[in-house]
Amino acid sequence: MYERYWHFDRPAFESDFDPQFYFPARSHQGALLKLRFALEHRKGIALLVGDHGVGKTYLTHVLEQEIDGPLRPFLRLLFPQLSPTDMLSYLAVRLGASPGPGIQRGSPDQTLRSLESRMEWMAREGHRSVVVLEDAHLLQPQHFETLQLLMSLQQHAGNVISLVLVGRPELLSRVERVPGLDQRVAVRMGLDPLSPEETGQYIEHRLQMAGSPQSMFREDAYRSFWELSQGVPRRMNQLCDLSLLVGYADAMTELTSVEVEAAAEEVVAVSLD
Repeated sequence: MYERYWHFDRPAFESDFDPQFYFPARSHQGALLKLRFALEHRKGIALLVGDHGVGKTYLTHVLEQEIDGPLRPFLRLLFPQLSPTDMLSYLAVRLGASPGPGIQRGSPDQTLRSLESRMEWMAREGHRSVVVLEDAHLLQPQHFETLQLLMSLQQHAGNVISLVLVGRPELLSRVERVPGLDQRVAVRMGLDPLSPEETGQYIEHRLQMAGSPQSMFREDAYRSFWELSQGVPRRMNQLCDLSLLVGYADAMTELTSVEVEAAAEEVVAVSLD
């Protein structure tokens, strides 16, 4: 709505996963480097944790764009409420295992045999896959035991699968309760909110990527963005988006903390509704 008014080529603060908008904050860049290390060196399992809105899923999309070579397919499992058997069947089919009647009926034995065959084929052909499990903190102990079995199978086949578990910080303690799985975790990464300095840099980076010739936010606006969002990028995007809308509606040329606070009140009002 306001893109032309602010001279944007495209929206600056949409909550999508466009890797071109990636801002290399200290915490995020460190996690990305560790993830690449884990995948490129066949380290098995990586844990990526952080609170809501800090950019965990976004970072995995950046990772997907950066890695190359035989690390395909890059699979995402977004349904942690699946039963362990269904989860294993789903992964088997997504990895290219033959969808025979045993898999379709949820037969664990048939699924395991199909998986073993597929992973042996992957090893012979030089293929490897990445499996990202979102909201992994919601998994039950039986799911973790199934993942432990999966990693044991793929190790025998030649380490053809890298597993990235993504979730809230409690994921760390939940994995620790399954020693056989925990011992296969190569890297553990926690994403932090942005610092006050990074907050300003993040906003300016997004504005530049959207085509804005200069920032329309005054210094006091940046301070308000950090105080109100506590450095969480998702909240920051919402505040920036609404602040720009307020400025557009009032035909303003620059935005201050007043507009940012007005945007924050709008966010709270919508949440209460």
